[in-house]
Amino acid sequence: MGSAVAKAAHEPERAAYLVTAASNVAASFAGYRGVKDLSKPLLLPLLSGRVLRSKQPDRWLGLVGLTGGWAGDVVLMKPASLTHGAAGFALNHAAYCVLLWRRGARPSLKSGAIRAVPLALATMLAARKAPTLVPVALGYGGLVATTSVLADDSRLQDLSNAGSFGASHGANLFLLSDAVLILRELAFEDSHRLQAAADGVVMGTYTLAQLLLIDAIFSLYLR
Repeated sequence: MGSAVAKAAHEPERAAYLVTAASNVAASFAGYRGVKDLSKPLLLPLLSGRVLRSKQPDRWLGLVGLTGGWAGDVVLMKPASLTHGAAGFALNHAAYCVLLWRRGARPSLKSGAIRAVPLALATMLAARKAPTLVPVALGYGGLVATTSVLADDSRLQDLSNAGSFGASHGANLFLLSDAVLILRELAFEDSHRLQAAADGVVMGTYTLAQLLLIDAIFSLYLR
């Protein structure tokens, strides 16, 4: 995380991303809708600067993934839009899965089994509270879990490439962010205070997750 922040001194768009993310997180905790709505659509376009700086031939796929995430961000600004927003983020994670695979990541049974637990719990909660969201919990949730499984592959942990360690942390933070999002939508609907707190946690973990994943993926070598 420290290196991701330190690079902001040489990358103006990264500095702008960090300021915008911090503003959004603070506004989310405070419930300031105006600041949230202004800052959220700016996040991933700013983060795309890291991809554009990369010389890797598949950077176009990173831009496609961030475009999907941006679409998801914009759609989720509207009420009752979780299903449609998940479609954009599904594209985001599909791109991450392909990018990680191309860098040598492979799934393992142990990692998959661990991540199947929160996926099953989220699906059970959706089935109980909002059955129409079960396909989202299984489909999109499965993609997020797959990103996390691939990013956790020890073959990415090359000591000569310190950025690779961020992939696992970023993917797990994304998994946590979406878990809290499900709780906010399905378990905290009657408490504005809990919703605001959950919203702040969601955006804090999400913005850090995106930064760590993009940094890590585009510091890894194609194989």
